[in-house]
Amino acid sequence: MGGQSVTTDASIDPLTYSEIRDYLRLDEGVDETLLITLLKMATQYVEKFTGRALINRTITLFIDGVDEIDLALWEGTRVAPDMSIRKRYIELPTTPVSSVSSISSFSDNDTETTFASTKYFVDTAREPARVYLRDGQAWPQSLRVANGLKIVYVAGYGSNRTDVPEAIRLGILNIIAFNYEHRGDFEGVLRQPAMVQSLLQPYRKLSFTNNPFGTGSGTY
Repeated sequence: MGGQSVTTDASIDPLTYSEIRDYLRLDEGVDETLLITLLKMATQYVEKFTGRALINRTITLFIDGVDEIDLALWEGTRVAPDMSIRKRYIELPTTPVSSVSSISSFSDNDTETTFASTKYFVDTAREPARVYLRDGQAWPQSLRVANGLKIVYVAGYGSNRTDVPEAIRLGILNIIAFNYEHRGDFEGVLRQPAMVQSLLQPYRKLSFTNNPFGTGSGTY
């Protein structure tokens, strides 16, 4: 089935200690270690809740392959010359996507071959982003039994903190503030005030399927 992992993580957090300190109206140096810990936990929560990367990071996605013959004829499929049904696109699970660095395939003897960028188009305007085959092209064949395709892509709003939407940054600040206020009850489990979901809901990625390369999937 494959899976994905972060190969180069974000180099910064979406907020600084100074921004958190000013929001909480604290003096310089007060509870810096605790607040940075809360920042990292809040960021992880927000990214998981929304399905989004906030600051740019490089992600490597492995999938087994993209050819199936038992799929319904609807968006994302085409009839190949041999009358099998082939998927036209691969959906990238993490949003927003800024670019695809490379696509490569692995043969049964684990030989890696680059899939030329001229053979596909990356649609980053939609969410989740999709990698589409160009006309007349086909996905690599004769792949190894698992993890036959590798896609390396960059996801995130940008490389700067200010690239992250202000509503998301405010949501993180509110999570930190709530848990800091209740730090006597804090036992490593983050709690979210009710208003946070209203801030984050417009950014939440919803999909008809969790299959990153299935047909009929999309956001709404």
